[in-house]
Amino acid sequence: MKYVAFLGLLVLASCNGKLSDEQKKKIREEREESKIKKISDADITEAAFAYGRKITDIVERRDKTLSNQKLIDSLESVFHIEIISMKTNDSTLRAVEKQIIEAYTSGGNGVTLSDNVQKMGKDSILYTKPLMQEQADGSIAFTKALGLRIAKRELIRTIK
Repeated sequence: MKYVAFLGLLVLASCNGKLSDEQKKKIREEREESKIKKISDADITEAAFAYGRKITDIVERRDKTLSNQKLIDSLESVFHIEIISMKTNDSTLRAVEKQIIEAYTSGGNGVTLSDNVQKMGKDSILYTKPLMQEQADGSIAFTKALGLRIAKRELIRTIK
């Protein structure tokens, strides 16, 4: 035990305890990130809406049809999410996602549809936004929904 303590002091003395400003900043940021936070469900829901709207704004500006797989892959990588195109009669959708699509389609053409946040199990959130298309007669109809599967851990990191 004495040797370990002596070796530790020797290492500290050899580097003179000097860290660069960048190293100090990185250590401080890691310490702040690792602090335990108490966050309510309302805070998580609010963060999910903010995070989802930020990402869907990017998608809608660049690729509203969700056909640019390179863009979707890069957004998934940067934001640590899964982006899905939710259409009616899609057999790959989960039960919660099918219920949301059913709610969007049962509203009719005259109803204003808005984005939505749902829990998916214990550790993830589903953010959905309906994508509408104007018809020839001037009415607006639901075509599909943009879905974001977000880990709660990732949302918590966005909360300051």
